[in-house]
Amino acid sequence: MTDDSYVVYACFSYICQGVETKAPALTQFYVYKNSEGNWVINNGALQDSEISAYMEKQLSDSDVSALIKKVQNELDQAQQSDPSLEEFLNGLGEEAGVSTEAEDGTMLTASEECNVRAEASTDADILGVISAGDQVQKTGTDGEWVQIDYDGQTGYIRGDLLE
Repeated sequence: MTDDSYVVYACFSYICQGVETKAPALTQFYVYKNSEGNWVINNGALQDSEISAYMEKQLSDSDVSALIKKVQNELDQAQQSDPSLEEFLNGLGEEAGVSTEAEDGTMLTASEECNVRAEASTDADILGVISAGDQVQKTGTDGEWVQIDYDGQTGYIRGDLLE
């Protein structure tokens, strides 16, 4: 953490295939100024326990809580106004069984950018990130998580993020 580093929140809208209404969303980034004076997003920030704890603490800040509530309300309203959006969002993860039930050794494709975790948990350390379209070889399953080999380490990706 430096004087030239910040936690930044970005509001955006997902465009869901076959759905006219956009889905409001919010994400959190850790940014810093590099040696050339350019602002950079640190995609590995959550691997640093100090930065990760700071980012987690920021979620309870009153301004951040208000922003989270605002975006959640916008998403709730969008789903109420468009049943097809609600149906789409409620159906996310229903195909998780496809990747978790695949044979070990099967090549699976990431449907979106996703974290590779050290354990089968959203609380586990992030080993890295794979991009949409990247292929990984399944080496096992742990509940709804697919086990892979990631740079010589055992890694886990949520099954609903692979097809």
